[in-house]
Amino acid sequence: MADLTWRDPAASPLRPLIDLTADPTVPPSLVAETALFCADREDPCGWLPVHAPPADLRRTMCRAGLLDATDPLVVPPGVAQRLTTEDPAGLLWAARLMRALGRREDAATLLRRIGSDAPPPVYAWRALLLAGDGRQPLPPVPPEAAGLPVRLTTALAHARSAVTHGQPATESLTTAESLAAALTGDRIGVIARARVLAARLRSPAEPVPDADTVRAVVHDLGTDRTDFLARDAALALLRAATRAALNGTGVGSAYEFASAALDLDPTGAATRLLAADAARAAGDREAALTHYRVAVRTGLAERTAALAGLLDLATPTAPGADNGPTGGLAPAADTGELVGALADLLATDRRAERDRSAVLVARRPALDGTACADAVRWAVAAQADPAVGARPLPLERYRPFLDLHPSAILDPADTPPVAIHTPLMSYAAVLERREPWFREIHPQRATAAMFRDELQATAAVYGYASDAASADYATWLAAPDGCPPGVRDRLANVSDLPLLDRALLGRLLSALGFHAEAKRILPGPDVPVRDPESAYALASWIFAEQMLTTGHAAELEPHFRTLYDQLGDDVRYARTRVVTTINATVNAARRREPDTIARWRKLGEEDLARYTALPEVSQFDAAIMTSRWFRAMGFLPFLTGDRDLLRADMDRWLGIARELTGHDEHTRVIAADNYFPAVETAVRTHTHLGERDTALALVDELAQRIDPIDPKTWLTAGELRYQAGDHDGALEAYLRAAHLQFPYGRISWFNAGQVHEQLGRADLAAECYRRSLAHWPTGVTPLRRLRDLHLRGLLPDDGGVLAAWIAGQPAWPQLPPFPG
Repeated sequence: MADLTWRDPAASPLRPLIDLTADPTVPPSLVAETALFCADREDPCGWLPVHAPPADLRRTMCRAGLLDATDPLVVPPGVAQRLTTEDPAGLLWAARLMRALGRREDAATLLRRIGSDAPPPVYAWRALLLAGDGRQPLPPVPPEAAGLPVRLTTALAHARSAVTHGQPATESLTTAESLAAALTGDRIGVIARARVLAARLRSPAEPVPDADTVRAVVHDLGTDRTDFLARDAALALLRAATRAALNGTGVGSAYEFASAALDLDPTGAATRLLAADAARAAGDREAALTHYRVAVRTGLAERTAALAGLLDLATPTAPGADNGPTGGLAPAADTGELVGALADLLATDRRAERDRSAVLVARRPALDGTACADAVRWAVAAQADPAVGARPLPLERYRPFLDLHPSAILDPADTPPVAIHTPLMSYAAVLERREPWFREIHPQRATAAMFRDELQATAAVYGYASDAASADYATWLAAPDGCPPGVRDRLANVSDLPLLDRALLGRLLSALGFHAEAKRILPGPDVPVRDPESAYALASWIFAEQMLTTGHAAELEPHFRTLYDQLGDDVRYARTRVVTTINATVNAARRREPDTIARWRKLGEEDLARYTALPEVSQFDAAIMTSRWFRAMGFLPFLTGDRDLLRADMDRWLGIARELTGHDEHTRVIAADNYFPAVETAVRTHTHLGERDTALALVDELAQRIDPIDPKTWLTAGELRYQAGDHDGALEAYLRAAHLQFPYGRISWFNAGQVHEQLGRADLAAECYRRSLAHWPTGVTPLRRLRDLHLRGLLPDDGGVLAAWIAGQPAWPQLPPFPG
């Protein structure tokens, strides 16, 4: 546990709760500070109540990856030595320490080792602590021999129990007040009075103490931050006073008390939530936003409630949403806040899927007409049928990349119109042994080399465990929801298959993002081409290599020439000739070699004419190939600066693409698939020609009509809007891409962070950079932005927490020096 990487910002203030070692650069939360207090004290019988962690906090920490499966206790040697005691008071001390650490089972085991012959104070505490965990009924207030601390605490426990069960707490409170009176004039007496007053504030049937009484008791507790028991009592009183004021009419007092509580517990997420509710009731939207954001960052059990609060601030509060008071606050329809909060809810909150879905379902009326409507539909479906929620939405959209079966439960609006068909069409080609000689059998939108890594990273962000989402081929191959058994059997005996079948399998593996494995099962350029099947197999090998080396200046030109020069006169070679000129041109454009492109363009003109004139080629397939060819050949005038030829080529590829619709399921997919890159390339072309308005209109059409859940499109829209000076529009586009999460989550969040930073919103920028790192733990650039924001003093008031967290990230040693 000592070498645990603190991947979650919540881990920094909670670290003492995990291993009892405090980080001096980070103020611990009160939960963690309680553990340190308990570990440092000797006599456990003299303690009054101290802050206890939520009952499910340890389980939440395990779900968030902050504790491993064995959950070992790492403690300083002195504490470890004291834990071996058999003395009753020592066992009680150890049990109270275990409770402060959230280790309730360990605490119960220790308490049961205390026998009835223990001193009365110890045995009375034993009975009370076991009852506090619901293991036995609450004991009566013990006799005087047990001592005032445990007697007073037992009376307060009876008062809390009565309030919980809707019963009067008058008798218990009267007993507690009489016991506290015996301590008048002593420091412990002030603490006891504060505890009793807090209990009275929580009891709806009791007269509510006035605000001045609360202020006086808090004043008497003092401001010594080293006096933990006094500070803990003051915090409990201020929290109770805040909630009582919010439930009544004292909005001003609530804001005052919440602010004072925050001074005592600045990294406590529960206190942040209370302060946010008070700020909302007082109409201070900006303060509420800040408190909710910090609660999201530093909280675990509190994250869902904090994110729900952010959603409510970005939209009108949904009917039935139980998320605290709204007061007179007029929510602002802020798309950026809305999408960011929802994406964080879906991606970083580690609570059960049904709990997160409930937040969205409760707010459906407010969210249905927003950019987040797709996630709301998903949440509604998941609540109606828990099996539906087996996969997070970004992964369900790409389900064929996991198990090659289309999802039957996705709303059409949640289904990628084209991208989801890529593996399915390739799968169908394998099963039906489609011949590629005279028609398109595969969509054009290839899977990038980083696809599987991004898929695995997104699954990790969501806490979704499935070998099918692995970036490792062998793991996917063996996964029950990964490779279908029939394909697995073929791949196990791939060397025995006919060459066309191997080529089709290779294309399928490339469609799934396994380009290196596709190359492995195919003959390379060193194997001579003897027939159309071996030509198609080599073309498939080169295609996989081209995808695998995207972003690198790989020398593929000799491979294309080797293939092209071996193509014979058989009409089945005709389509391979055209496609080879297209792929060779794309490769030469990547290397910025216009002379090479010109050579391939000249060859391709003749090949295209010959192919489209074949009687075996339908008008539809001839038009698709013509559109593809001119789109690729547009690289030549792009590089040479021939604007007239560039426009002429664009008119051909885009004009044909607009007219084609297809006549059956297969051709409709092929037509839609061709239209998307045709418009995408036209966007880049208009941008190159300086026609940004036209480019932006096209990209908006692409994003809003053609494929509204394609994150790459929204990234492009963000870039164009930013270049046009529309920073708010750019931010909205980047956040839409970020909300889609996959496969460009890290880029989308980083770009959104940069826009926030330029708009002077350092706190929101930090949130976006943090989310980028969730998808990209080794990312130096977002980590550097966080580091620099902190060193310039621009992070919000939990900057110390974030600073400690970023210093523990894997990329920290690689950061360049701070420029000052």
